[in-house]
Amino acid sequence: MTWRSRAATVLREPLAHFLIAGALVYTLLAGRAPDVGERRIVVNEEVVSRIADRFALTFRRAPTPDELDGLISDYVHDQVYYREALRLGLDKDDEVVMRRMRNKMVSIATSDAEAAEPGDAELQKLLDKDPGRYAREPQITFSQLYFGADSPAARAAANEALALAAKGEDASRLTQPAPIQDHYAKSPGSDVAAVFGDEFAGAITRQPRGKWVVMTSGLGLHLVRLEALDAPAPPSVAEARQQLANDWRNAATRKAEDEAYRKIVSGYDVVIELPGK
Repeated sequence: MTWRSRAATVLREPLAHFLIAGALVYTLLAGRAPDVGERRIVVNEEVVSRIADRFALTFRRAPTPDELDGLISDYVHDQVYYREALRLGLDKDDEVVMRRMRNKMVSIATSDAEAAEPGDAELQKLLDKDPGRYAREPQITFSQLYFGADSPAARAAANEALALAAKGEDASRLTQPAPIQDHYAKSPGSDVAAVFGDEFAGAITRQPRGKWVVMTSGLGLHLVRLEALDAPAPPSVAEARQQLANDWRNAATRKAEDEAYRKIVSGYDVVIELPGK
């Protein structure tokens, strides 16, 4: 059974007859708000087919006759409440309504930009403009000794360990037990930040290689030796395509919204009267 034949069958049911109070206003079908004074709501075959299609798109199956009756009932409820709200002026000066209408206008203005697909040349320009944004994370190799929460006693132990390490002696006897590794090999910066904190992850990349230094992290006090810092080569368009495409589309959407607003607002006389001016 096709959607239209199913819709015709449902329209012959008693419940559907009760719900169908008249014919749907054609201005509504055209996407325009109904006349505030319009008292007729028509649920015809076209409307029922559209309701059923929307259900099928969501649930990937056709609605049962009972489900379709419920959907028609909901549609009529929506129309009744919507028109009564307009009649009572409930949409006037309502920030929620205004915001929803604004969002709909923005959606219309930016729909083409959101659906557009950039070419490789456009993505390459974006990559060349800010290669650092799309660079892969540095890989950090380092060793660390942990001395507990930062305190005068921990500082004293760390400084004593630093002196021992400078002479090539074992300083591990001065450390505190901790649920972290002593050595990290080629760890991405984000992984280091997840364990030690963002500030530590940034600071360790600026330390001299092969030299023990005292550092603090979100965990406490450490003796740290940076052993290697591998900075990956700049990515290609193919490697960073998804992020580049997202950034390109976001920029195109903002541009489309700004252009649409400028065109619309040019037709308005905007007067801003500040208090006391």
